[in-house]
Amino acid sequence: MREIRKRSIGLVAALAAATTAVVTLWPGEDFASPGSDACFSILSKLEVEASGGIRSCGNALEKAITGKEAGHKPPKGKPQRLPEKSSQALELVITTYTERTEKGETVPVPSEIKKNLANALSYFAGDTYEILAGQVDYSDSQHSTTPNDIDIDTPVMSDFLDALADDGDAFKIIREALFDKIEAELGILDKQDFLGEPKDEPGKPYIDSGLGTAVSSGTVAGDLRGARLNALTKQYGNNKAAAEKALLEDYESYGFPRLRKLFEDRSAALGSTETAAGRQRLDSLLSKAAEAYSRGTGFEDRV
Repeated sequence: MREIRKRSIGLVAALAAATTAVVTLWPGEDFASPGSDACFSILSKLEVEASGGIRSCGNALEKAITGKEAGHKPPKGKPQRLPEKSSQALELVITTYTERTEKGETVPVPSEIKKNLANALSYFAGDTYEILAGQVDYSDSQHSTTPNDIDIDTPVMSDFLDALADDGDAFKIIREALFDKIEAELGILDKQDFLGEPKDEPGKPYIDSGLGTAVSSGTVAGDLRGARLNALTKQYGNNKAAAEKALLEDYESYGFPRLRKLFEDRSAALGSTETAAGRQRLDSLLSKAAEAYSRGTGFEDRV
């Protein structure tokens, strides 16, 4: 999927230049918007037609990514593999709205399409989870996300989340999709994973699935938290103290308490907490998850 990413290079610079030259006013818009220009430019590259204003563009873009009408939620359960053209469309959207000019600026995502893009991203919850966990560089063709082989690296995905996080309703879609993925990852762990570390057997790779899930889930939850803080900081005029205070409003819903409860519920369901070893293991996993969460948030949140 490298080719479609290369085609997006330079688009931001061209759109930025358009603001000082001729800027298209799409039907239904009252003012020039580079973000709207970008939306229609993406559709053009995807050879998708759309009539009307920016909302029509957002609906068409969402359909190009998901293959479903705008607003249609992804099916419950294991993330499904979508056609390659859907993955290419998502990659093009992400790179277009995160590509930086020489001044370090990006084209803003129009508010009218943020919910479209958030819903589209929820179809790729598995891929997004792996990218945010950041254990390898998924923009490298040697590595593939599951199930859709998305060629986006962690910093770019984080920038894309930042671009959507100021819309609470849109970002809630992403948060819920990724917490569902975390719950699914915990569902893969068995009782032994919650009773203690696996034994190191000669000639066999040492794999601690419980620890791996703790670190990856903590990282993803922290990244989501950090993205929301970044958005609130901008809304509060770079007053970080005010932003952190506002962030406390959904601490129980999207902060570390929710992650802790998912671990506690899974451990209890498996009967692991009935033993001292199980309780000790749970404390250890939560400690590792909290460390990863703190690194992901980028600020000192309660754990």
